Amino acid sequence: MKAFSKMLIAVSFFGSVFLVGIFDKKMMTIVGGGDPMSAAVFFTQSTTSAQLRTAFDNASSTKKKLNVLIVPGHEPNFGGTEFRDVLERDLNADLSLYLAQYLVEDGHYEVVMTRGRDGWNPHLENYFTTNDEEIKTFVRAQKMEMIRLIGDGRITKMGDPVPHNTAPSDVALRLFGINKWANEHKVDIIIHVHFNDSAPRSFWAPGEYNGFTIYTPERQYSNSQASLDIANHVFKRLSKMFPVSNLPGEDQGIVEEQELIAIGSSNTVDGASMLVEYGYIYEPQFRAPAVRAMVLKELAFQTYLGLADFFGESSLVVGPHQSTLLPYSGNSPVSKTTLANTEVLAFQAGLLAKGYYPPENYSRNDCPLSGFFGSCTKTALAEFQREFGINGESGVVGSETRAQLRKLYEPSFVSKI
Repeated sequence: MKAFSKMLIAVSFFGSVFLVGIFDKKMMTIVGGGDPMSAAVFFTQSTTSAQLRTAFDNASSTKKKLNVLIVPGHEPNFGGTEFRDVLERDLNADLSLYLAQYLVEDGHYEVVMTRGRDGWNPHLENYFTTNDEEIKTFVRAQKMEMIRLIGDGRITKMGDPVPHNTAPSDVALRLFGINKWANEHKVDIIIHVHFNDSAPRSFWAPGEYNGFTIYTPERQYSNSQASLDIANHVFKRLSKMFPVSNLPGEDQGIVEEQELIAIGSSNTVDGASMLVEYGYIYEPQFRAPAVRAMVLKELAFQTYLGLADFFGESSLVVGPHQSTLLPYSGNSPVSKTTLANTEVLAFQAGLLAKGYYPPENYSRNDCPLSGFFGSCTKTALAEFQREFGINGESGVVGSETRAQLRKLYEPSFVSKI
């Protein structure tokens, strides 16, 4: 609990009220009294894109903001995948905090996070304890109704498009508890934050897949259409900067799922919901702390911009480049390195936005924004230098190369793409 309080202090530096618990009367908008009987209803749209957009448009006049719940995946102190010294549950919390910052600063949203790095939001923690039996009753009722409707042929049982681990019973109950809490408190949008892994693999060796994917409720659920609409906008933003997962089943970018508790298994969520797997835990950009922080911030920013696009709020897009990694402003020479670093990341992002990365005959999955100077970056560097007639800097992002790339970001320059 102490660690969560420390996060509250950090959030206060954002200059906006950040709803993470019942610590102040100003924070009660979303964590005040709810409807204990709230439950998703089959065959009725529990939310629509039109309703959400109307609420967004009216936020300034009604003073009623949209309620957003951010759920960093897994428990504060256990669960989730890991690679060497990188823990998924920590990445989830860090990215969630960046996303919360962007949403709060926007001014249209009230934001609640379910947990920080080291503790639950006290309000949620208390809710799990005091409503244990009510949560179990809620889950039983929804599952029984789902079974009945499948038996009657009114709902089609869908197989899992991608295999997933089964959550332990106590963890599953808390996930259902989050769904019930979100329904009771009229949460408009729920975003679950995760990172992926591939199995089997050695503890020390990276797996074969990379990239992001978004899971949404299966189309027979009451919140499916609005969820899919939002996910499509978020997908478009993320895919401009990051590769889509190349795992079969995830490689279309958006996956409808019937069994994931987080997004409403057995129709247990009323609000629009999605679960984003932002990448694979072993990807090089998540190893080096400085690069990792920049990439997590960019992932959060693109998610925020996806929401802004859904609501048609183009005026909120910050700057002409619409990225925290742009414009390119590299000022240090770079050559082949053994670890990811921020100068390489900046160079890759600068090339990507202007159509020079990945290089010819390489895919986005071959060449993600990794901060790692490998064959992708070396090839892209050579092609860039050849196109602009840069000599004497072979294999090095030298001063002339950096100056030319910076020039591409001057307002008068017409991009290649």
